[in-house]
Amino acid sequence: MIRLLISLPLLLIVVALAGLYLGYGEVEPCRVLAVERARNTAIQIPGVEAWTRIETSQMSTGDCARDLLDAWRERLSALWN
Repeated sequence: MIRLLISLPLLLIVVALAGLYLGYGEVEPCRVLAVERARNTAIQIPGVEAWTRIETSQMSTGDCARDLLDAWRERLSALWN
């Protein structure tokens, strides 16, 4: 029972990080946010991700994670409406 209580959260963390890596090619929140913003731009031109990385490089990790969660929440709400 104790082994399950220890291994389950670790497994969930590994699965979450693997999902981020498979979906975005990154696991660091600011880089994932840059990829997310680049994918959601109205005009898809080469170099957009570089500009979004410059923008997110000035943010803290917590701010990036918060904005990333907001972006995911907006995407889910758009799918459900």
